[in-house]
Amino acid sequence: MKAVVIGGGIAGLLAARVLGESHDVVVLERDKLTNEPEHRAGVPQGRHTHGLLVRGGELLEELFPGLRDELVAEGAVLADAGDMQILNPLGWLATTHMGLPLLSLSRPLLETCIRRRATAEIVDGVHITGLSFRDGNVDGVLTRDGRIDADLVVDASGRSSKLAAWLTEAGITTPEPEVVDSGTGYATRIYTAPEDFPVVYAESLSAPNLPRGVAAMRVEGDRIMVTAQGAIGDHPPRDLDGYQEFLDSLRVPISKMLADAEPLTPVYLFARTASRRNAFEDLANWPGGLVAVGDAVCAFNPVYGQGITVAAMEALLFRRHKDFSAKGCRAFQRKIAKASKASWAMSSNADRSWVETRRGGLLGWYLKKWQAGIVQDPDLFRRFVRVVHMVATPASLLNPVVFRRLAKYSRPGRRPERRPAGSTPR
Repeated sequence: MKAVVIGGGIAGLLAARVLGESHDVVVLERDKLTNEPEHRAGVPQGRHTHGLLVRGGELLEELFPGLRDELVAEGAVLADAGDMQILNPLGWLATTHMGLPLLSLSRPLLETCIRRRATAEIVDGVHITGLSFRDGNVDGVLTRDGRIDADLVVDASGRSSKLAAWLTEAGITTPEPEVVDSGTGYATRIYTAPEDFPVVYAESLSAPNLPRGVAAMRVEGDRIMVTAQGAIGDHPPRDLDGYQEFLDSLRVPISKMLADAEPLTPVYLFARTASRRNAFEDLANWPGGLVAVGDAVCAFNPVYGQGITVAAMEALLFRRHKDFSAKGCRAFQRKIAKASKASWAMSSNADRSWVETRRGGLLGWYLKKWQAGIVQDPDLFRRFVRVVHMVATPASLLNPVVFRRLAKYSRPGRRPERRPAGSTPR
């Protein structure tokens, strides 16, 4: 059995890893690839901070035993998820050691190390132009150079996927995607790492009054990747003076912390952050021999760092699914939808808070309670971090113990003071 995976990014490589247990797999990638960690056009967000969630790290280690040690040997920074230094609207989160390993690294390093482990055949420089159909089922892909046969085609081509258009050409109409756009844009610059700079240092955005924030992470090469973030169109600019003014405007003193750091790159922009979900599972006439995974199905606002973890969860579904007839592929798409459901709900609801001004009520009250609770209560902080990093479900936050603890935080906390450069949370 031959499987063709469209897209050599992380979602495609992970799908190929599991499919390789039962299929001969070929991965087709449009970009030219090297064996070194380099940015490529097909991953425009690759120049910006990437959060590999704890659950994602666990799943990658399951798929590629020893990968964590390999990444650390390549310079990735290993920290504890409870040691993140993050300012929310009410103060600094109540950091506490949790024993959850957190890797801080660049996207090119992660993708390259995974690709080195790939056992599938990877062919780069391939431009896919469509799908090949026979008797209503997909039996291959079309390229500028011809046709490639396949028993199974996996679309892992990400946000730029043309799957909906290809299906329409074959007479299969797909639903309009659900789109939630918070108008978020990024600007990233890399610096030499000051000696005492934390592994993860951030100021979170918060609707409706705090549309600016920043995420800074130590990455390989003893560097700091600094991604300024702005919602509802309040984007950090590319020019150096404007970028610096944006950093200066934040509540965290990151400008002072970077005062003696050497800039190593220009400022890079990225603003294609709209969350988009395709309900492919609803198509009654979905063809056999075709499945879609990763951002080709459900693309999250990258600020939440969910994409890699969800892609790993989806890849593991191939291990338990062997039927890729039309009926089997429809069943697989339902599994894909279920795998991303909780992450979609969390991120899309957060983004809707920027664009739906009337949102509030019980949900708004509950979120404000959490903002106060995770500043003042280490136990609530631990529970929150476990859910954010997908090692616990959102349902774990909805129990009587949590409600009792939250009830103590009925008043907003003090407005956070600017922290002096190099200082640590109290």
